[in-house]
Amino acid sequence: MDPRFDLWSRCSWQKSLRYYEVLLHQDLWGDWVLTRIWGRRGTQLGRTVHTPCASYREACDRLVTVKARRKRRGYTPLWGGPSR
Repeated sequence: MDPRFDLWSRCSWQKSLRYYEVLLHQDLWGDWVLTRIWGRRGTQLGRTVHTPCASYREACDRLVTVKARRKRRGYTPLWGGPSR
C-alpha cells in the first residue's frame, strides 16, 4: 500500500436536514485536492466542489478552516480524521 494514503482524511457532519462531507485526497497526478460535498438529507439535491491545493500543508489548512466553520454553524461531527 502506498504510504501517501495514510495522509488522506475524510470528515462528515450533519445538522437537522443538512449534511456536509470533506475529503482530503490526491488526484491521479499526485496533487492534493480538497473535495467538499453538501446538501439536504433524503434528497438527491446537493453540490460537490473540488479545490486543488498547492501542497499537503495548504490542503490541511483548508480542512481546518472547514472544520471550524462547521462547528460555528452548529453541525454535529459524525466522524473525521485520517482514513487509516
